[in-house]
Amino acid sequence: MTLGDRIKCILSEKNMKQVEFASTLGISANYVNQLVNGKKTNISETLAKLIEERFGYSAEWIINESGSKLASPTLSAIKKEFIRKIRKMPDEEVLAMLAFAETFASFKRQFGMADPETQS
Repeated sequence: MTLGDRIKCILSEKNMKQVEFASTLGISANYVNQLVNGKKTNISETLAKLIEERFGYSAEWIINESGSKLASPTLSAIKKEFIRKIRKMPDEEVLAMLAFAETFASFKRQFGMADPETQS
């Protein structure tokens, strides 16, 4: 699979057009077109890492098709996504989530709940 094929794969799986992909990454649509059509056969590690961060595809897989196709999400990426979702929620829903979290933590303390692996 060529680099162009891998970029096409990302576009297809994310249901994106080249222009949208380029815009998200801050690169030109012409550059993406050159990658997809095989006129450019390599990309920088920086761009591959940016694609990994924005779309979840492993930079190593993008660059040379080795390793896992999908990157393991970092805790940082998970936190960013969670915060993004929370910001879109109405205040009432955020307050309800906080109340649930506090109640759950209190419940766990009250009943001395441990990890599921240590419970019988």
